[in-house]
Amino acid sequence: MALTAHMCPLGSLVYNRGMYTSKIRPAIEKYLEDRPNEAAFLRSEFNGLGKTRSGVDKALRAVVKDGKLVRVGYGAYVKAETMISPITGDPIVVPIAFREQWGAQILRKLGVDPKQNSALRAYNENRSTQVPAWFAFDVGNSRIRRQIGFGKGRLVYERFK
Repeated sequence: MALTAHMCPLGSLVYNRGMYTSKIRPAIEKYLEDRPNEAAFLRSEFNGLGKTRSGVDKALRAVVKDGKLVRVGYGAYVKAETMISPITGDPIVVPIAFREQWGAQILRKLGVDPKQNSALRAYNENRSTQVPAWFAFDVGNSRIRRQIGFGKGRLVYERFK
């Protein structure tokens, strides 16, 4: 953000600098570049990059607006890329990984141990020949209730004891 000046009612110049965002945003981008094997991030991972929470939030909003991250839930972000829609020809922002990949990463970072759902487990153990038509995470006894997803796709939880 550039240095802007405006006149206050008393006539003196007052400078409004976007100091926090201009320093935090490159730090966030470097944080993302330093982790090429990670696709999902929690808001709490970026806390140490700025002095204030609002400064980090502003910088995150700017990175999301640029299309380098997408917000997939409350405090959850995924690396993104911009591509041209084959239907409309307009640029669209999409996550760089499949929902199953970044969903498992987010759940692990939230302290939940995601496992294969019952349908996928039955197929892999040759107890069923039906290929699962949907994907869910078996979260066991976890109390997770977050709505995590992008676009129309959401993570689905399955609870088995």
